Amino acid sequence: MAQPPYPLHETVVGRINPEYAAFYNQHIFDKQQVHLQPIEASRSSGILIPGAGPLHPVAATADYSVRRAESQGPDVKIRCFTPEGPKPDAGWPVCVYFHGGGWVLGTIDTENVIASHLCARGRSVVVAVDYRLAPEDPFPAAVEDAWEAVLWVRGQGQQILGLDTNRMATGGSSAGANLAAIMCQRSAARGRQWFSLQLLSVPVMDNRPDAGEDSNHGHASWTDNRYSPALPAAKMLWYRRHYLPNGPQEWAHPEASPLLWEGNWSALPRACMVVGELDVLRSEGEAFACRLRDAGVGADVTVMRGQPHPFIAMDAVLEDGARAITLFCEALSHAMYKIPTKDLKSPPETVGIEVQHFEGIRRDTDTL
Repeated sequence: MAQPPYPLHETVVGRINPEYAAFYNQHIFDKQQVHLQPIEASRSSGILIPGAGPLHPVAATADYSVRRAESQGPDVKIRCFTPEGPKPDAGWPVCVYFHGGGWVLGTIDTENVIASHLCARGRSVVVAVDYRLAPEDPFPAAVEDAWEAVLWVRGQGQQILGLDTNRMATGGSSAGANLAAIMCQRSAARGRQWFSLQLLSVPVMDNRPDAGEDSNHGHASWTDNRYSPALPAAKMLWYRRHYLPNGPQEWAHPEASPLLWEGNWSALPRACMVVGELDVLRSEGEAFACRLRDAGVGADVTVMRGQPHPFIAMDAVLEDGARAITLFCEALSHAMYKIPTKDLKSPPETVGIEVQHFEGIRRDTDTL
């Protein structure tokens, strides 16, 4: 088994964001990589991704156990963040949020920073879901847990938390963004779209590709970024083997690969997406946005130049991480309260970000 240190690969040196490179070389390169050690070692090591900032103050945080309505299994644990200030007359808007970790790692604590910012700055209740993990509970356990949390929010949670379920969003990071997209598709399949926004950070949208040029299924970033730090192709395949152990037919299931969903794409909510230029998953996220555009659904995709996969969880040490959280908070505020979002073309701090606007049938690419 390979051992650290793991210097940045020659294919990313010169392309990677300098802030990330400096932090990696000081704090990460001498640590064992997740896919090269036992799962329990990674789960017990503490912080999944170093570099997160402090939680944003909120009025209250409470944990609940959700009894299942439609599937079998243990209760689903959730954590609910309530914003400060008076509750709107109709109730709080709500965002159901799913953490990342490749469906193998992560807990209800993993992305509390992001959840607290969405709550406070988006003025919405945020419900973070502690779904079951593989390999102990492979696909579709995480999907079923996510759906049970959504049903609870629209049922018992509406009264407990004082929610306005006519104003719902969902979101997540990586594997969590995969679950968020699937929740929107499940809702559409039921004949009524419950969500008005999906917040998707570095999403897993297609579980079929690997790094070969003849087997990346058209997702060039799998080949171009196969040696990117934090999520090289080998690590993503390691996650896939644990979560989807039954092979190609399962990899292509639409509730594992939402890019392959065959439902009514025009019934999906608009998307705010952030992806990393050096992320192995970048191309499939962009492809998902294109499918939304082709169906007449708005999607804003912000490509963080030179960033690998985990930037949104590193807001204390990466400016792009803080910017990504701000983009999500602004999109949530706009969707829930119709508060205008910042003009992305004007602020000087957005230099170095590529923003792709997918509005209806129009696509404009602005390099800032």
